[in-house]
Amino acid sequence: MSSTQNCTSVSANCPVEATVYGYYPNLPANVILAVIFALFHFANILLGLKFKTWSFSALLALGCIGEAAGYIGRIILHSNPWSNAGFELQICTLIFSPSWLAAAIYVLLKHIILAIGPNFSPIKASLYPYIFVICDLLSLFLQALGGGVAASAATASGKASGGKIMLAGIIFQVLTFVFLFVLAAIFAWNVRRNLSIIGPNARYLLYSREFRIFLTGLGIGTMAIFIRCVYRIAELAGGWANSVMRDEVGFIILDGGMCVAAVLSLTLAHPGIFFKDMGKVKTIEEKHGERGTEFEFRAPNWR
Repeated sequence: MSSTQNCTSVSANCPVEATVYGYYPNLPANVILAVIFALFHFANILLGLKFKTWSFSALLALGCIGEAAGYIGRIILHSNPWSNAGFELQICTLIFSPSWLAAAIYVLLKHIILAIGPNFSPIKASLYPYIFVICDLLSLFLQALGGGVAASAATASGKASGGKIMLAGIIFQVLTFVFLFVLAAIFAWNVRRNLSIIGPNARYLLYSREFRIFLTGLGIGTMAIFIRCVYRIAELAGGWANSVMRDEVGFIILDGGMCVAAVLSLTLAHPGIFFKDMGKVKTIEEKHGERGTEFEFRAPNWR
């Protein structure tokens, strides 16, 4: 490490094999990913303005622009694998941008619970955004902190410390997803067991083609981000410059590809199009401060 710590460009004494990734990032693949995320960034801004899904669209747009910036960093590394600017840009943005995508998913949970039946949820519907967004922000903080430490470190031990902090943040994010899956499974089980007592509006929603498209897109997006996080654990667990980290094909598929799948599914199944009455539900709990077993929901007006 000492012989290459002052390297600024590829040379006989500073071969590309001695960099963290050990390769020149593929230019076409990274350009395509940067363009895709940039396009989805603007698409979600427009959709947010059109349908007034402010929080969801803003978080999705933030995640997309962060991903685009990360792949611009990798394009810089293609030109110069020793570029500190390129490494710092891509390590910081690509490690935590999916946290914004996860937060976009979390803000939808409360509205789904309210629309189908808050009495079937193991926790109050109003707690979902607080619990999961706070957990996501904590994960984001750890990943950003670790990325900053790793990017600015001048020694191998400094980079290792940054990697461990990033790893802790991603593990926490995976555990947050696991908790979400448990709550979702309990909710789905309770709904399935009580289909006979579900109100007509909620039943209409459950069996509507539009809402099922929305849930399918949400499910695909959630699983894609979860797979990406599990991949990142495997990538960082072996330390810097390990075999997983140096496999660009695996990275493009399991990080870039999974994030594209998440953004694509969440955008195509946009709640403004397929869950138009999101946010128009008021529970007894919200109106009177009590946990109720009934809810009001205006039947969707699918246009």
